Amino acid sequence: MGNRYEYVIPAHDVDGKMHFRLVALQRALLAASGKDADRHGFGSLNLIGGEGISWVLLKFAADIRKLPAEQDKVTIETWVEGVNRLLTTRNFIMRDEAGGILCTASTEWAIIDLKTRRPVNVIRDTNIADYATGEKVSAELPGKLPQAAGTDIYRHKVVYSDIDYNGHTNSMQYVQWIMDSYPVDKVYDRLVERFEIVYSREAVYGEDIEVCYEDVEDDVTLFSVNSASGQNFVTARIKWKA
Repeated sequence: MGNRYEYVIPAHDVDGKMHFRLVALQRALLAASGKDADRHGFGSLNLIGGEGISWVLLKFAADIRKLPAEQDKVTIETWVEGVNRLLTTRNFIMRDEAGGILCTASTEWAIIDLKTRRPVNVIRDTNIADYATGEKVSAELPGKLPQAAGTDIYRHKVVYSDIDYNGHTNSMQYVQWIMDSYPVDKVYDRLVERFEIVYSREAVYGEDIEVCYEDVEDDVTLFSVNSASGQNFVTARIKWKA
């Protein structure tokens, strides 16, 4: 279906219970995405250098069967599923050394003009349509996710290390904030079965953000990342393994 990229799990990608961190999973998958896009000539660095435009992640979903451990060698297969004027979908399969599926994931992307922050025509400005295969994975993208109504608030001011080359908070930082908002004993005692996140608005340098969570079922938790004034940046949902 797609090209394959190898990844070895480093020590800093596992937590205090030796679990592969959720943010590290997203980082590994998006790194493969970037390599594949660069390989075909429509990666972010190609776009920024030529037209002052760049990719932004809108949605991410992962169905997780098993997560790798430190020093495990994994293979990430990735490809473009589909594309239209404003959006494109890219899928992933992560496998262990024996070829067994560890997880599948799907992502939705747009391209923005870095000056106006407005979307541009994906098909007009890239050759990505030449690589769309139509091949799906089990990890379907979410629709609109409900916001969490929790009262425990994790607060953070967006700082230098949160910002990427697009000039806004890196998509992986939201995942880090989400996991930092949740009680560590609960994180250690559970494994993620499915993770979904929807990005609605960009958080910028110096902005105050608030993260809350809500356990809506025994095995389902909602998360919201909002500005201090209540504007929503991100909604997310975790389904924990029973």
